[in-house]
Amino acid sequence: MPRTLEEIHRESYESPTLRGLVGVLNEKLQLRARYALLEYEAGMEGRPDCAALYRVMSRIESDQIARLSAVLAIDLQSEDSRPLTNFPPDPHG
Repeated sequence: MPRTLEEIHRESYESPTLRGLVGVLNEKLQLRARYALLEYEAGMEGRPDCAALYRVMSRIESDQIARLSAVLAIDLQSEDSRPLTNFPPDPHG
């Protein structure tokens, strides 16, 4: 059954690591949601360099969100509390 990030965070009281990952994911999702507006505003101000920067930052956030989500999915599917070692490689080095 799908759970919200808030539910996962609340249910993970025994795992500071899991709570931390959920917190970071939530913050990244909120930040990425702002980039479209920031890009639009920069474009309206005639600052294409800043608009392009916001596009790049949004793509980077999307990559990080995907990696965090993958790690969380693996961890939440696991019945034991093994270390998180099976995560996607960082595409940015």
